Amino acid sequence: MTTKRIRVLIGSPVRQQPEILKFFLDSLLRLDRERLEISYYFIDDNTDRDSSLKLSEFILQSPRVIIQAAHRRDEYLRNETTHYWNDSLIWKVADYKNKIIQYALDLRFDYLFLLDSDLLLHPATL
Repeated sequence: MTTKRIRVLIGSPVRQQPEILKFFLDSLLRLDRERLEISYYFIDDNTDRDSSLKLSEFILQSPRVIIQAAHRRDEYLRNETTHYWNDSLIWKVADYKNKIIQYALDLRFDYLFLLDSDLLLHPATL
């Protein structure tokens, strides 16, 4: 008897420094996949070309990766302590997340895991 694999979509709008993004993507590759079919949906909102390149390279390390280019470029300020949000940025990220949610619904995933690209995940997270 074949056990049905649970389909999980991991989604993230990504605007991140390359060094931090590398750790995030590496942690995704270390996730325990037993009984899971993991797919990825990233929205590339990077302003740093190296970060966009890291996302593109992720396709070579994992099957089932969608990378959508962002089309809105807003100024986003942050420092070591906080992020500075305005209405335009909030609605932009909400729109990105809505696109990821709609994709998960359209393709009938069992689960959706929305993440920020500055997180490190424990291998047993899922």
